[in-house]
Amino acid sequence: MNRNINRYLLKINRISAWVLLALMVLFFISGYAWAERIFMSVQQARWIHTQLDVYLAAIFLVHALISTKFALKRWKVRHDAAVNVSLLLIGVAAFASVIGIKCLC
Repeated sequence: MNRNINRYLLKINRISAWVLLALMVLFFISGYAWAERIFMSVQQARWIHTQLDVYLAAIFLVHALISTKFALKRWKVRHDAAVNVSLLLIGVAAFASVIGIKCLC
């Protein structure tokens, strides 16, 4: 069962990497369009740029935490349950801070 979970995590990690790449390109284009007033209207560029940050943070955390889990496994770090819980808590805390900052703005 653990091999199946790791196989699914690897697929999720690869998909999240490609989605993250596409979102980052869109983020850069919208930021450039917002600053230089080209490619699209300023309102559209601002809306895209300010709405993507939560999605970028979520997908980045998925990608980074799964990659960290596999790196720790390669480095022969034991205590799988403690590693999983620690990474999950770090992810929840990081995403909660992103949401908190977003709500302040």
